[in-house]
Amino acid sequence: MNKIFIVTMLCLLTASCKQHNPDADGAGIRYAGDTIVVPAGSPIMRQILTRQAGAEEYSAEFRTVGSVRPVQGRLAEIASPFAGRILRSYVRLGQAVGAGAPIVELGSAEFYEAARTYFASRSAKELKTMHFDRQKDLAAHGVASQRDLEEARSEAEIAARELEEAEATLQLFHTEASSLQMGQPLRLVSPIAGEVVKSNITIGSYAAADAGPLAVVADLSEVWVAALVKEKYFGAIRHGDRVEVFTDANPGHVVWGHIYYIGEMLDEETRSLEVIVACNNSDRELKPGMFCEVHFLSSPVRSIILPSTAVMQEQDHAYVLIKTPGPADATGYSFVRREVESETAGDGKVRIASGLSEGDEVVVEGGIYLNL
Repeated sequence: MNKIFIVTMLCLLTASCKQHNPDADGAGIRYAGDTIVVPAGSPIMRQILTRQAGAEEYSAEFRTVGSVRPVQGRLAEIASPFAGRILRSYVRLGQAVGAGAPIVELGSAEFYEAARTYFASRSAKELKTMHFDRQKDLAAHGVASQRDLEEARSEAEIAARELEEAEATLQLFHTEASSLQMGQPLRLVSPIAGEVVKSNITIGSYAAADAGPLAVVADLSEVWVAALVKEKYFGAIRHGDRVEVFTDANPGHVVWGHIYYIGEMLDEETRSLEVIVACNNSDRELKPGMFCEVHFLSSPVRSIILPSTAVMQEQDHAYVLIKTPGPADATGYSFVRREVESETAGDGKVRIASGLSEGDEVVVEGGIYLNL
């Protein structure tokens, strides 16, 4: 019986300790919902430090890793759509080329057949068109029958469609029909302006249709840095914010960029977003495939910054204690719990995103003594 009584008393004492702050009980602190009242002259007040909340210019910053890649649309892999033998090269490695500049010529049986079909279709269309015009003239003078006229019109229309198909086939070879000559080899051109950064061209060798690019042309005057940003920093980045990029090749040099795109799809494994930073690369310091350190600096905004000791956590909620205006009255000093949203600002500080206003007198030290 005595054992049961002792166990019961221990449980009651444990529950009592969980529900009350012993220091608060000894100081006569009273609680009413979110309001806390400390008696005037309480020694607890010597442990409490308050500060008036004020806004200041604040720029969030953090570091992460990234990798360099070409700007989308500024790298072209030039490969032959059909098999053929390399007859001529127009470029060398490192050469600057313009959009539409020839890169290589190939002798391709498929291309020669496409060219032959085009010239045959063009000749047929000319003949059928002339025949149709003649039938129209004869019909106008009552010599040709309506049936002959309709047949001539149908043949001319069919010939025109066949010529269009032949011209479309030439487009697969990036060849304009207007400049094509009989026996002309297949000429591959660069679709973009840039520099030849890779070349696999060997005159006389055979290029298979699926052998990969014969040359790669890239414009690397501007590059993208793809950085992985953790979920907790999403609120600190904005489109257009300036960014610092550092590389192991030149660690003391800063390459400036700006946020070009913020991804919408979160990587579930890393809990990160891919953020694209556009960087000027006129000095070619950043090489595609290179890893780098990315330092994000958000645009300055007016924010309330407090010591991290001002913010307390209760389950999923963060809160601060606000001292009511004026000196102690007959009941003592009054404090109110206020829920806030905050984020780390570095150096032992937090940025208050919402819940506080300028002029609020906030407990920045000693709030633990006022906890329930």
